[in-house]
Amino acid sequence: MPWKHGEITLADGTKYPAEFLVENGKDIWNVKIHKGNNVVEEIDAEIFSNKLDKSPDEVYPFSYKLDRE
Repeated sequence: MPWKHGEITLADGTKYPAEFLVENGKDIWNVKIHKGNNVVEEIDAEIFSNKLDKSPDEVYPFSYKLDRE
């Protein structure tokens, strides 16, 4: 499964550059958000949102857009 670059838009409307672990060209298995000089990796929804200084309701559901290769 390749990591693909793109942009994530969280439920509260904030946008970040991100990388997505994509299966079958459509299923997102994991996300890495680039916030400042840090990378926040989604493993647990509560921990993930807390690292972004947000509640899960501010993060989920999120949308995304992959960069063209």
